[in-house]
Amino acid sequence: MKNIRIIFISLAIMVASGWCGNISAKETEGIDSEALIERILAIDKQQREKIHDVTFDAEYVEGEKDKQGTFKEKVKFIKKVYIKYVDDTVLYHEKYIEFYKDGKLKSPQECKKEATKRIEKKKKRKMRDISYNMLNPFYPKQSKLYQITYRGVAEDKINGYVCHHFTVKALLKSDSLINGDYYFEAESFHLVKVDFSPAKLVKKTMFKMNKLNMYILYAPTKEGYWLPRQFDIEGKGKAMFFIGVKFAGTEYYRNPIINSGLSLKMFEDKQ
Repeated sequence: MKNIRIIFISLAIMVASGWCGNISAKETEGIDSEALIERILAIDKQQREKIHDVTFDAEYVEGEKDKQGTFKEKVKFIKKVYIKYVDDTVLYHEKYIEFYKDGKLKSPQECKKEATKRIEKKKKRKMRDISYNMLNPFYPKQSKLYQITYRGVAEDKINGYVCHHFTVKALLKSDSLINGDYYFEAESFHLVKVDFSPAKLVKKTMFKMNKLNMYILYAPTKEGYWLPRQFDIEGKGKAMFFIGVKFAGTEYYRNPIINSGLSLKMFEDKQ
């Protein structure tokens, strides 16, 4: 019955679409995938027009799993994350507040030093954060760079929601493009989860990335906005003279404050 209901919802939004992405012609369960994408983008646009800035309490935990699959925490950061929407750009700033290593709180000086190092590393490795619009592959400006396929209604619920499933595959190997699986809530058309990786991994003289997988979970706020709730990342690479470097981390976003009037100056300041 749920799938029938989803079909009726999707049929209700079928309109003539000018969307011109490289979407698979396949239609699943009678659902017009191009009209579905048009609705998804309209919902995303509506939300972005209402949100000017967001402030999160954030907690980042990094570690590794042993052979038995048990996760061992190595470091943890307590942070503030700030997002500001300006025209077609999204500004991002993070403030490191506390730094824990092997479960022990380190000094403010050590926190600042480690934060500076990580921010610089993030820039060099071109790591994404939640300021990146994950729906970019679906918008006309980038859609021609992707093969987008509608996979139908996901068999299993995603984070408790019945979801439409799309896959995107970059037509070019570029570190500015991504490959991924997208899951959109069937009734509201908001993004619930995206699993993705760069279409091309960063390879520089001093560092080569061999693996980089990420996923972001989204959830509704009390105001009805869908915002990031959790960002997971897992990677493997080779740095300098080390044989291999493995890293895995999860960042949690809590207590979002929306439209508090964040100033542009905040995003010009350096950590």
